[in-house]
This record gives sequence, structure tokens and C-alpha cells, in this order.
Amino acid sequence: MQITDAGQLLELNENEFVGELPKLTDSQINFKGKNNILICEEGVHLWNSRIDFNGENSVLYLSGNIHDYSVNIALHKNNVCFIGKNNFFNGRTTFVLSEAKNIILGDECFISYNVVFRTSDGHCIYHSSSKDRLNYAKSIYVGDHVWFGQNAMVFKGSKIGSGSTIGAGSVVSNKTVPSNATYAGAPLRCIHEDTFWTSHSVHGWGEAEIEKMSQADSDLFVYTADETTLDLEEIENRFNTYSSPDDVIFDITSHFLIGSKNRFAID
Repeated sequence: MQITDAGQLLELNENEFVGELPKLTDSQINFKGKNNILICEEGVHLWNSRIDFNGENSVLYLSGNIHDYSVNIALHKNNVCFIGKNNFFNGRTTFVLSEAKNIILGDECFISYNVVFRTSDGHCIYHSSSKDRLNYAKSIYVGDHVWFGQNAMVFKGSKIGSGSTIGAGSVVSNKTVPSNATYAGAPLRCIHEDTFWTSHSVHGWGEAEIEKMSQADSDLFVYTADETTLDLEEIENRFNTYSSPDDVIFDITSHFLIGSKNRFAID
């Protein structure tokens, strides 16, 4: 079923919609499988977006956002995609979820043009002698307040802690990026440790603004793992054991929506 008018979400038969109807502008949502659940909080505006449920038993949770969603999301079978609050998509961001793996994106991330997230390579690679497969899919976890530069690519097995920065054109693949660090390049490498970024736009600044902002005066975007930090391995193990999308939704509402500042901190 192709959805181009939000009201059509109330007419689903083999799939389910929960929450507040989103606003759709030049956007479509396609249900090609069954037993999938789309959840939208109040304040979801899909602009120039496409969402495809290509298989069965997947959950997509779109949190409320003061910015427009500009996304291309493809879910297949037994996937969980959670997108937190008030993320800024500067151009359409692509999320491809395959092989029953998941993508979790925290709150208030800045995502520049042409950024891609993929849990799988899409095809199998085998060892010539043993014939063993070498490239199994893995989930992606991204914390709160993470900045992705233009054309960054985030691949399977990546864990990116809150407050970090991923430089333009970087390739993050099966890497763990600690909180409050700046990483860039292909291959990825650490540029600076103990950093944080703010959302001030510098494009129109002159000498006065540059001087005024030469030093920050807050620890608001400094994240440190503590007793409230979520165990990402434990989350992944729970997702792998659930037999119903409803179990996934209960987990999301119990853990992601009531988390503390340091919920996605990585030391």
C-alpha cells in the first residue's frame, strides 16, 4: 500500500500505525510486507521523504521534531529504527536496515547533506578457502547531539557516543567513537579528544562574532558515562529475542524516551 496522504495510515489492514498523523509533503510511505508498525509522535513532518517497509515485523519510531524530516528509510525484516527528538536533516538522509539489524539515533543530532547509514553491505562476501561468510550485518547506535559532516557514511557495527563529531566525507565502519571526540577520514581516525560542538551557525560571522564566540562557557554538551548510561550490548540482545514488534515498542518507551543526559555516553 502506498501512502501519500496521512489519512491513509488509518486504513492499514496488515500493518499498524500508532500515534499522531504526520504531515506529508512530497513524501510517500510504502507498506510492501505485513505486521510492521509505524509510530509517530506529535510534530512529525516528512518533507521530500520516502519510507519503505519492504518485509515483515519491523518497527519505525519517529519522535517529535521542530525540524522537518528529510529521510529515505528502507526497512526489511525484523528491523528496529528509532529516531529521537529534534534531529536536523540538512538534505535527505538515507537509512538502510537489513538482516534483522537496527539503527538507533538519539536526540538533537545535526546531519549534513548526503549522509548514509547502512547495517549491511547488501551482498555476501565469503572466504575463498573455508567458504565462511565474512561480512555479517550489525546494528548502528548513535547518541545525542552528534554532528555528521557532508557525505559521511556510517556502516554496520558503528557506535558513536553523544557529543561527538564525524567529519565530512568520513567512513565509520564497525568502529566505536567515544563521546566528545572528533573523528574524520577514510579510514577513520581521531582528530581531537575532549571536544564538543554547538549549533551556532558561523556563516555570516564577522570579526566581532568570531571574537565573542572564541570560548564557550558551558558544559551542557559534555557527556560522561555513569550509572544511567544504557548498555548497548544488552539492548541489542533484547531486540534479538523479541518475538513481536509490540515487545520492541515497550522496550523503546521504557528506555529511550525517559533516558538521562548520559544515556548514550561512551567512554
